[in-house]
Amino acid sequence: MHDVLIIGAGIAGSACAHFLARYDLDVLVIDAEYDIAVGTTRANSGIVHSGYDPEPGTLKAKYNIEGAHMYPKLAEELGFEFRKNGSLIVAFSEEERPAIEKLLARGIENGVEGLRIMESEELHQKEPNLNPDAVAALWAPTGGIVDPYGACLAFAETAARNGVVFRFGTRAEDVELKDGIWNVTVSYNGDATDALKGTSEVLQARIVINAAGLDSGRLNGCASKAEDFKITPRVGEYLLLDKAHGTAFDSTIFQVPTKNGKGVLVSPTIEGNLIIGPNAVVRESADDTWTTNEGLAQILREASKTWTKIPSWDAITNFAGLRPTCVESPDFHLGEPEDAPGFFNICGFDSPGLTAAPAVGKDFAERIAEKLDATEKAEYIDHRDAPRHIAKMTDEELAAAIAEDPAWGAVVCRCECVSEAEIVEALRSPVPAKTADAIKWRTRAGMGRCQSGFCLPITMQLIAKEHGVDLADVNKGRDGSFLTFGHRGCFDRLPEVEMGGAQ
Repeated sequence: MHDVLIIGAGIAGSACAHFLARYDLDVLVIDAEYDIAVGTTRANSGIVHSGYDPEPGTLKAKYNIEGAHMYPKLAEELGFEFRKNGSLIVAFSEEERPAIEKLLARGIENGVEGLRIMESEELHQKEPNLNPDAVAALWAPTGGIVDPYGACLAFAETAARNGVVFRFGTRAEDVELKDGIWNVTVSYNGDATDALKGTSEVLQARIVINAAGLDSGRLNGCASKAEDFKITPRVGEYLLLDKAHGTAFDSTIFQVPTKNGKGVLVSPTIEGNLIIGPNAVVRESADDTWTTNEGLAQILREASKTWTKIPSWDAITNFAGLRPTCVESPDFHLGEPEDAPGFFNICGFDSPGLTAAPAVGKDFAERIAEKLDATEKAEYIDHRDAPRHIAKMTDEELAAAIAEDPAWGAVVCRCECVSEAEIVEALRSPVPAKTADAIKWRTRAGMGRCQSGFCLPITMQLIAKEHGVDLADVNKGRDGSFLTFGHRGCFDRLPEVEMGGAQ
């Protein structure tokens, strides 16, 4: 029996876990995937929106504003990267000016601070690479950028240090209320611990938080008949440019929004790259995260309205992310349905979900603590040191780190300058990384220009050594995504080839 069972370890579920960890409660977080943030959290624009876009009076407007205010302090307390770089919503003709003026009025009604119209001369002084056709822009100085995975990891690790348990490879199949207790039937897939793989059981909890992203609509349907939320996966494709172009723009540059969302943006990332995208394409499944030539060509074509000379040849990778959109009712759907007391939904959590997550997590934690008559812990760890990266150390700091442990001087990833010690720390995290992708997202080893072409073999060796598995069993991501040719025993089956007299 758990006090609270959170389904989903993305930004919403991990934020809830972080704030619930302050209370004397038994909290379990489950996720069907192999790591935190594998779903919608990991692959998005990384924008902390100021709040000018949501319709006034909606839950999106309320939690967007509250969440945006929370990010700077949370980043300082929990050691993740956030930068308040501001956002520009650009009108490229006088015909588009009424649209940014409407957004200005909406933002003021929502309570966004510092909004104003920036005219052409000032605009081009601020962003000299902007299309010369731009005539004006809405300036939102409270907008920012963040690493979505880094923020999610900070919430999860702090929660784990305060007693919250995370269990991966655990899929919620059904949810049912019996005698005032929620019964959650789960199945354990290949990403679960060896003892649980292939089995199923019923977990019990007094409270359930449905933070399952693309699967949240299905689980709500299991728990409640009062409200029906259909979640439509809507994909957004992106291009990531090399860091050589990371300073082309300082602000996040939006175009005037369309009916499909905020449109294609051009923005610096917190790591120093430049990101272009997304489009908005409806797909059938939560696994449909491929990119297409047509989609990438579309975002380049639309982004060239912002930046006429996009160096597309310097795109180091492309990717796609899925948004859990409730098309028929596009606001957030939060809290307890009338026929499901103790079942807290976070449904339809698309943009600005990343921004809103900490505000929703804090609100839910306070409501649940009151509902369960829970008290705050006498001892609570409210601070997390930022992960150390040699790329950001001074010479003195690096020398001291190497004196402490020579592994800090062993560079594994040359593109992003990541050391062996950084990877080992990620493998020993309170929510430990266990795959190559988890290491990539936590340390950036493999995220640079060569996209892991050089560092992957060493990363695999470190994973195998730290977790006591065979090198052939190291996964890229999900269970079965093996990285060795032919998987187990492949090297025994390779033919002998004569090379200059040596085999």
